[in-house]
Amino acid sequence: MQAGRPRYKRAKRRALLSLLVALLAGCATPPPAADLEKIDRVLVLIQQRLDYMDDVARNKWNSGAPIEDLPREREIIDAIGAQAGIYSLDPSVAKDFFHAQIEASKIIQYTRFREWRARNQPPFDSIPGLRNQIRPALDALTPALLAALAAAMPELARPGGAAVVEARAKSIVTGASAGAPARNAAVTPLTSIAGNR
Repeated sequence: MQAGRPRYKRAKRRALLSLLVALLAGCATPPPAADLEKIDRVLVLIQQRLDYMDDVARNKWNSGAPIEDLPREREIIDAIGAQAGIYSLDPSVAKDFFHAQIEASKIIQYTRFREWRARNQPPFDSIPGLRNQIRPALDALTPALLAALAAAMPELARPGGAAVVEARAKSIVTGASAGAPARNAAVTPLTSIAGNR
């Protein structure tokens, strides 16, 4: 009879641990649909921004311009930091978020350049202008992204926010230009915000 006691204690511990895990899992209920809309809005705007990157890459391919433009990137990030307060965002959060959007954009552009070099792509015909069409469109997305990020901050702060962002991003940030590396780069600040709350 004594030999069975340790086995009984182990089984009892396993049962209690299983019950605790089940209870904790039940506490991590998904957010209501209205709350998901705020996270989804940020992700939709990320996708819209990434959708322009093939045309940005085509412009740079045709002109021979480098993909990386550090002075322009600094200008954008500094402007974001200056605007963050209007949206009640911490400037470092806003700057990190937009830095990630720029990095995701470059991932797409570098990917396209590799593909085009491999097939000896000639210059593209009839593409939207970078200065007069694409940049104004990207600039117009900036306040929308800042507002959406500010609105989503409370949802990101909820327990399980990072998992929600990752799951939703896989179904929303799916455009042809946004492969997994670009998507991951673009949403990492959101999962970091959620993970730090």
